[in-house]
Amino acid sequence: MRRDGQKYVGAEDEIWDEDSYFTYRPLSNLPTPPPSSRNSSAAQSPKTTLDDGEELQAKYRGPAVHLVNLIPSTASLANASIPLVQAMLTRADLPLETVALAVCILDSLDARFARTWRLSCPLLSGYIAPRSKRHTLPSSPFVHSQFPNQLHIDSVNPELIVLSALVIASKFTQDHQDSSHHYCNIWGRGMWSAEQLNVTERCIMERLEYRIMPLCEESCITDAMVDMQLAGRHHDWHSRQPTPPESLTPHSVEGLFRGCDWFIGFMNHLDRLPGI
Repeated sequence: MRRDGQKYVGAEDEIWDEDSYFTYRPLSNLPTPPPSSRNSSAAQSPKTTLDDGEELQAKYRGPAVHLVNLIPSTASLANASIPLVQAMLTRADLPLETVALAVCILDSLDARFARTWRLSCPLLSGYIAPRSKRHTLPSSPFVHSQFPNQLHIDSVNPELIVLSALVIASKFTQDHQDSSHHYCNIWGRGMWSAEQLNVTERCIMERLEYRIMPLCEESCITDAMVDMQLAGRHHDWHSRQPTPPESLTPHSVEGLFRGCDWFIGFMNHLDRLPGI
């Protein structure tokens, strides 16, 4: 998708890509938290359910970043993990068009949904994830371990909302009728219970008034596909930005700009100021 008549021109246009991602307009015309509010902390979240050596598909990096950014900010005080969402996408192996529909679903949620979900989502107390009859992947030790008691809704990992949106999108576009236990165990690696998934799905559908078709319009899906790509490029671009070393001194900063006409003029101006 082109914005304001501009074209993608590759690496030289990375700064424009960043600006275009920040000027993203939510499909629902409702406020969406800026990407910077979650990127730094989300990227550093502990990988609690990722198996050692579990391979993550690179094509899902951008979608994972964008999905995490679209989790309503008032839904949880906990930070969502981009690697965890990327792992869920890798396990689900959904077409990007289906993931784009999940993006549109999340983009339609607001503070009203967050409030309802916080009051409705059940907490786990000594829950043990059951083994799925359709479990065909190598089992994770985490799946069969006992959950710690969840005393507050903020102890529920907010990636559950992303998982629910992916399940809804998959059911709608691919007519999958797997059980909730299957989605929790295979896609979520037993991190949530089937009851938690069912309640979250219901909260989402109630907020959408059970209307998915308007979100399937070609323009909505296309915008979501573009924004997923931009989210990945924006995140990778910031990850490559160098951090000034602690040893950087005013003299070394001056050396960096030595020879720049505007810097020389600025330094001459400072020399003429009294007390400088």
